[in-house]
Amino acid sequence: MSFIQANIGIIVALILFGITLYFYKQIHMRQYRYMAGALTISFLVILLSLLSINLGPVTEIVLSGHLALGFFIVVIFAGVFKKNTLPRKALNVVRGEYAVIGFIFLIPHALTRLELALSGYNMSGLFAMLTLIPLVITTFMFIRKKMSPKSWKTLHKLSYLTYLLIYFHLAFDVTINPDFFDFRLSPNAILYHVLLILYIVLRIINVILPKRNSLAKSVK
Repeated sequence: MSFIQANIGIIVALILFGITLYFYKQIHMRQYRYMAGALTISFLVILLSLLSINLGPVTEIVLSGHLALGFFIVVIFAGVFKKNTLPRKALNVVRGEYAVIGFIFLIPHALTRLELALSGYNMSGLFAMLTLIPLVITTFMFIRKKMSPKSWKTLHKLSYLTYLLIYFHLAFDVTINPDFFDFRLSPNAILYHVLLILYIVLRIINVILPKRNSLAKSVK
């Protein structure tokens, strides 16, 4: 797999980021239309896969998981921008919708790679998918309203484990089964390491340090 092919998800995320800054209100208002569209596309891709019909990049970007990854990267980075800035505001408005759409686009990838995962290869992706299920379900407001704010926040701390598993899935090739064990860096995964470092740095600068400064001022 070429370097560009291995990092299509990052390109998708950058495009989504740009679109979101300008159209986040419209996306939020029409969220169920986009979810329905994602379901339709995912169903068609699964059907084409079963029929052994390949439409090239159209199906590959979904089956490879990179389209879903683009949405998840945007969701992950929604919380690292400074408060009251346009990126923070725009991404917070649509992060729930993007999480659901990303999950929908992840289904074809998960189904077509399930046998491989169950054989012991890169099972971190399967675990990430499983942890996403309760997070996505409780994203919908009519379900969220049935939970206490504390319970909802506690559950959604699981997202950090999910994102770590996604990173592990992308950055390393791991095979674990009774007959064989292998652990190595994935080729062409350098940008995913850079993304992790960037996330940590931005979170420290824009979230953790301001909170500590605010707390220190309130104590004084």
